[in-house]
Amino acid sequence: MGKLIFLDIDGTIRWYDGSVPESTVFAIKEARKNGHEVCICSGRPYSLIEKNIMDIGFDGVVSCAGTYVLYRGECVKKVSFDSETAHELCGYLLENDCIVEMQRYDQTFLPKVMQTRYDEMSSRMMENFGENAKRLEDYPTIAENYTDVHEIEKVMFFSSKLSYEKVYENWKDRVIMTPFSIPNVERWGGEISPMNVNKTIGIQSILEHSSYTREDVIAIGDSDNDIDMLEFASVGVAMGNATESARKAADWQTDELLNDGILKAFRKLELI
Repeated sequence: MGKLIFLDIDGTIRWYDGSVPESTVFAIKEARKNGHEVCICSGRPYSLIEKNIMDIGFDGVVSCAGTYVLYRGECVKKVSFDSETAHELCGYLLENDCIVEMQRYDQTFLPKVMQTRYDEMSSRMMENFGENAKRLEDYPTIAENYTDVHEIEKVMFFSSKLSYEKVYENWKDRVIMTPFSIPNVERWGGEISPMNVNKTIGIQSILEHSSYTREDVIAIGDSDNDIDMLEFASVGVAMGNATESARKAADWQTDELLNDGILKAFRKLELI
């Protein structure tokens, strides 16, 4: 039996301007031809995984940092915040002048009160990524009131006033927090998930529905929200453009994404 491979998206499969190296596409397709299974393992909600990525072909998807998981076309895990916690969290962030985006597998939501601020921030962010990046993602659904949104799987916050550390201090007993896996133009920001959910939990849900074991798992990522899966995997590989924390969590490091990092890792692992 082959290996079960989990790949992060941003900074691992795709660069922040949306580009995916041809060598990455080749490596994934060849590995699957050779009898291995390749899965996405991302903080992105399923609805924000771009078509050009899904079209590469994957055997499973761990999305929204483990809250919504598909394997061989079937949903094997779906977790969300309880509405009380999610709404209290969003209320706290909005009261502290944070920009808030609420995510779930089928769509994302933006409180109407923050629409202008969100547009200004997005414009500044996209200037760093290039014109192509502006066309990649659907605009969030506008929620008249954040309390109207339910089954929230992840909350993203952006702030120039409320520090990541302060949010963590106040909420660490009720949620899981990680720094952003994408460049942030605000001073602080992060991804907030329900307690006891992360990428490793998503991977384990696929293991439970397959004949693979932990010894078969290979994980490749670049960001702090990849740390748990890099440590869990039998082999954890950090991209050359990885954060320092991700590099420390991995067993070894491949080249940068734009320098054929995935292809080189797959060859070293003898997957292709």
